[in-house]
Amino acid sequence: MGFVLFTALYFIFCTMFFAVVQKPFFGWYNRNVNKERAKAADIRRVYGHGLISDLIIASYLTAIPLLVSGIHTMLPCFNVGMVLMIYNILISVVVSLICISDTLLYKFWNYKLDSSAFVYLRSLKGAFASVSTAYIIGAFVLILLCAGIFFAGAQWITAFCSRPLLSGGWLKWWGCLVAFFVMILMVGLLFVIIRGLKIRPNNPSVVYYSKNPFFNHWALNPAYNLIYSLGTKDEFKGKFRFFDDDECERLVGSLFPTKGVAQKKLLRTDRPNILLIIWESLGAEFVPSLGGRKDVAVNVDRIAADGGLLFTNCTAGSFRTDRGLVCLLSGYLGQPTTSVIRYTRKLPNLPALPRRLKEEGYVTTAVHGGELTIMHKSDYYLASGHDTLISQKDIPSSAPTCKWGVQDGYMFDYIYEDIMEKTRKGERWFTTFQTLSSHEPFTVPYNRLPNDEVANAFAYTDHCFGEFVDKIRKTPAWDDLLIICVADHGYNASSHPASRQDYAHIPVLLAGGALAESGRIDTLMSQTDLAATLLGQMNLPHDEFLFSRDVLADTYKERFSFHTYNNGFMFTDERGSTIVDNVSDNAIEGADERRERCGRAILQKLYKDLSER
Repeated sequence: MGFVLFTALYFIFCTMFFAVVQKPFFGWYNRNVNKERAKAADIRRVYGHGLISDLIIASYLTAIPLLVSGIHTMLPCFNVGMVLMIYNILISVVVSLICISDTLLYKFWNYKLDSSAFVYLRSLKGAFASVSTAYIIGAFVLILLCAGIFFAGAQWITAFCSRPLLSGGWLKWWGCLVAFFVMILMVGLLFVIIRGLKIRPNNPSVVYYSKNPFFNHWALNPAYNLIYSLGTKDEFKGKFRFFDDDECERLVGSLFPTKGVAQKKLLRTDRPNILLIIWESLGAEFVPSLGGRKDVAVNVDRIAADGGLLFTNCTAGSFRTDRGLVCLLSGYLGQPTTSVIRYTRKLPNLPALPRRLKEEGYVTTAVHGGELTIMHKSDYYLASGHDTLISQKDIPSSAPTCKWGVQDGYMFDYIYEDIMEKTRKGERWFTTFQTLSSHEPFTVPYNRLPNDEVANAFAYTDHCFGEFVDKIRKTPAWDDLLIICVADHGYNASSHPASRQDYAHIPVLLAGGALAESGRIDTLMSQTDLAATLLGQMNLPHDEFLFSRDVLADTYKERFSFHTYNNGFMFTDERGSTIVDNVSDNAIEGADERRERCGRAILQKLYKDLSER
């Protein structure tokens, strides 16, 4: 039974590949992402806890060689070496793509490769825009090298075993019967490894052991996480059910009041013209007055001090632009396992600030210097009530560009001219402007901070923003103008590991002649609260915005913020923050029973609401 030895060797090789190649490279390449220095004991735990996921993937990879070699033992009527070589080539490429993609993307995403990555394959231009050509070439070389290592090992075992062990003649009937039962027994063994012997099948939580997410991610086999995510449907019904419906409503009921009377009037007029600037990745770490760097977003602070109003304690709703847009424009919570923007059939059923303002006679426009086809942004902008969409294709080709599209400086000039035209026409308008220059690869026509390309990119957009405000302040359009400047999400870089609280902290700046108040508001709030708070200032109801609260209303008594990341959430109140990992179902920071229960109840309410839209 030579195929038994062959299968065993193949299985051992696949397991060792992840131990000797994948895990060391992942840990070394992403070492700066880790908040704490990895000790020898930590590495032993990573390997020990991660072994089960490596064994599971080794079982998947070995299944076809087992079946092919077993069938050939019983029916030696085909070239088993050729069949296995073709398999080895294909699987080497697949394994290499998964391992290298997981390792390289982790610096950007801070979570393991999963099925959400396939969304970006629909727009390769957008996917490649974050990195340089040299980076892409380097990644391609690494993929080839990794594939070559896997193929060399798998093919050596195949060549070693195929000649002396798999090339025998026809067996007698009883020999075939024995071979068949042995093969079935081995398939069953692989199945047991894959599924486990527990009541519920294995899932990534069998690997998680540490309160440091990096160690859990290091231990988890990337192929296993990807396969598991592919098998997990993004259905909302019944997901995150922690409580019965009555208990869930009891916990959530007082957290999201949808009525109330504003206790402070911020606006001179109930119907201002509104420019919502969604600034790419503007975390508080770049804003001096919020404890950030003193030399980056200096114009944000200057404008705040010169008649502006700064909300200083706002938490981003999520960690990606597609989620952040929905948080801002729909006042809708980000989802930790998916993004509702992908479900185009649900988008018209979400509440939407532009759509609500259209009912009040506003002309609505969405402006972005890049492509709106990426991540269904055009679908969402239209569904949320924007009458007109302006993107890169509508801008002259002579405009200065970066990999993501037209630079922010040119687009601020476009916005200025558009406002002037609307003012001449006497229109009441709402415009959403999404910036892009402060995104990887941070290539901008500006050089104030030449030794830090990231900070320089944010300083560039800040410079453009400052020039825009200074210019429009001198025009009649200023009198009725309300500018709202807010981030889509925070900024997190592997070279400057940030805590979840720091990463999620974002500024909200109000400016314009329509403002009646200036200064700072330090109330704890979420990014999702912007919609209801603005509508409250305009004396408009916001009942349909179930997860958006008017933070200036008399009903805002439960002061907290809610942030989601990849299959986890952070609940922050005035006593502290609790971060929960949904995979392990444990608090990994700031354990607190009430915050954990409230956060889980919010997730249950959110997914129930999504399933019904």
